[in-house]
Amino acid sequence: MAKGIDIIAHRTALENGLETVACLAHGMERIYPTNHMQTAKLICTKGGLVSDFLPNAPFRRENFPRRNRLIAGMAHATVVVESGVAGGSMNTADLAHRYGRELFAVPGRPTDKKSGGCHQLIVQQKAQLLSDPHQLIEALGWEKTPLKAGVQKVLFQSLNEQEQKVFSVLSKKEKAALDEIALELGGPISVAASELMQMEMKGMVRALPGKHFEWI
Repeated sequence: MAKGIDIIAHRTALENGLETVACLAHGMERIYPTNHMQTAKLICTKGGLVSDFLPNAPFRRENFPRRNRLIAGMAHATVVVESGVAGGSMNTADLAHRYGRELFAVPGRPTDKKSGGCHQLIVQQKAQLLSDPHQLIEALGWEKTPLKAGVQKVLFQSLNEQEQKVFSVLSKKEKAALDEIALELGGPISVAASELMQMEMKGMVRALPGKHFEWI
């Protein structure tokens, strides 16, 4: 809901009939900035508003870094379009990197201070360089791909308890995200990632772009 690329992204999503979610740095009793009220009402019809602040909670500057962890955790990918080497965008980017989420940064002119943060993320290999929107589509696996040729499966394959849980998720849909599988396993994402890597080596699952997996 912030000024700049945030509100542009919300409004563009709404114009194209896409769902969009805004994470607030305050309770639901207000909208900040106030001139974004109409957009907030439209978001409620095609997405929603999210906050972990109680109504009438104090509205302080430190609320925004706290809010950013919701953005980084909920989004499958974070794209930093412009940022200095410090600020809210960098805070969100660092959180996304810590959470193991996909992170992208749009490069700019070397002399442009507003691109300094983007360049830093790329140089530190925290973010992938994003110069074309199709790179994002491909990385997140949003492109429709032709069905792969069928692979003969091993019948009655012996699965341990964790593998059974993974199978219960992937057998119900074409693919599932890493965090969705971790939730089913009841542990941290790092443990789920390790389990999936072992299953991939056994030929049970296949890793897809955007940290998604499918059962083979």
